Amino acid sequence: MSRFTHNGMPDQLGIWRVGRTLQKSDRFVVSLCQPVDAGHDRRWDYAIKYPASHTTEAVIEINQAIAASSVVSHPNLVPVLDGCVTDRQAFLVMPFLPGRSMQWHLDHGPAKPLPVALWLVRQTAQALAVMHEAGWSHGDVKPENIVVADNGHATLIDLGFAADCSQPNGSVFRGTPEYAAPELLSNAAPQSFASDVFALGRVLWQWLIASDVDDESILGPIVEMVEWMVAESPSKRPDASDVARKLLRMEIDTLGHHIGPQRRAA
Repeated sequence: MSRFTHNGMPDQLGIWRVGRTLQKSDRFVVSLCQPVDAGHDRRWDYAIKYPASHTTEAVIEINQAIAASSVVSHPNLVPVLDGCVTDRQAFLVMPFLPGRSMQWHLDHGPAKPLPVALWLVRQTAQALAVMHEAGWSHGDVKPENIVVADNGHATLIDLGFAADCSQPNGSVFRGTPEYAAPELLSNAAPQSFASDVFALGRVLWQWLIASDVDDESILGPIVEMVEWMVAESPSKRPDASDVARKLLRMEIDTLGHHIGPQRRAA
């Protein structure tokens, strides 16, 4: 069931009452929502995503997100709680995630200590590792698709470009060029686990650029990690699970430098 307001925006999709718009683009609208049977409850704990226009491409993205979420679950990966794809409507419902995008933190947020930056990227690697273990690639890993809560919890969102890598998914690129692996930009290969790792390597590089650390003994191993992740050949890149494990080790090592004797004495 769908109901629309006088301006053409829905006020109900399925069993969900649609509230304030959080984000709107030429492709999708994301709004707060709550169950219709919530009555006069003032809480809006969920977000609903639906196409700005009912195009084939938008419907495919909604369907892919629903399919991926049905087989993959992880604390650092956004869950799809409900969804619907019909000839007349398409939407998905997820928890409302308070916080800001990782891109905002890179552009506007206060400088993050290097151990914290590594922690944020490591959480994303953990989400990817679980997706890859289930046979799915994300397809659009970038700072804009990672939500960072006030407590530092990172959540990888937007599964619209997710693909089941056990099935033919073509080689037409659909992601974000700045974070795309070379084999995707040339349409030489479809998206893969390795192309997700490449994109995450680009994300990690963005945090290194933003870092004020200049100690080669600290930066050297992280730079080597980035170079491994963005290797030209997909077969030479690490698995996401390897990335998560190595980033955890680096978090511990850099934390030791960050709270070294000179800082403890301050």
